[in-house]
Amino acid sequence: MSDSAAAAILGLVQGLTEFLPVSSTAHLILVTDVLKLDPAKFGLSFDVALHLGTALAVLLYFATTWWSLLRDLLRGRWRMPMLVIVGTIPAAVAGFLLESTVERTLRSPIYIVAGLIIGSLIFMAAERVARQRRTIGDLWLVDAIYMGAAQAIALLPGISRSGITISAGLTRDLRRDEATRFSFLLATPVILGAGLKTLLDARKAEALFKDPGILAIGFGISFISGLLAVAFMVRFLRTNSLNWFVAYRLILAVAIVIGLTVGVLSP
Repeated sequence: MSDSAAAAILGLVQGLTEFLPVSSTAHLILVTDVLKLDPAKFGLSFDVALHLGTALAVLLYFATTWWSLLRDLLRGRWRMPMLVIVGTIPAAVAGFLLESTVERTLRSPIYIVAGLIIGSLIFMAAERVARQRRTIGDLWLVDAIYMGAAQAIALLPGISRSGITISAGLTRDLRRDEATRFSFLLATPVILGAGLKTLLDARKAEALFKDPGILAIGFGISFISGLLAVAFMVRFLRTNSLNWFVAYRLILAVAIVIGLTVGVLSP
């Protein structure tokens, strides 16, 4: 397989799975393993390029909301901007302190299986207790911190950033569509921050720009497919539950176990 084709596949996988509650990290790890891709070209640095593509997608999709938050700041209305800032802190701190450890020890398929199963159970439990009677305008700092802490758990492969934060919102009685919107607002600074952190690392930045053509393919496709995915999720979860994704997650977990058993995947 050519490097261009591999970059396109990874870009598509990232874009489609970043905002669906199926764990983009898990899918990227698995696809990279199955296709036996060169980690020097398609490792963590390339992952960041893909994440920047999806970050741009969600920024553009919620451009009106972000502009509104900026205007609130300029006019001294701090409530909503503060909720987003406070809600972002737990994941930012967790990423800074634990990202390297997670990358070294928890990226194997068996941990992904555990994350997929645990995440699915959380989704079902959240949907079961959801009352869906609050909007983003009803959020308080404790709600933002709670959802931010849930987003921090998504550092573990297989959990899903969007799924765990939407679930957290549901358990705080947020309407599902409102929990989805706030989840994506919290995710955007974290995704951008992860990308900037890597770009500031001279060694990773050097590796990232060795082949700008491959980078452009992955970035472009992750952006386009990410834009489609976030638009789908916002509309889908207005009338449908997270439980629709549970079956896929559990089937994927079984498929991974089978892949490990027959030797298609590396332990």
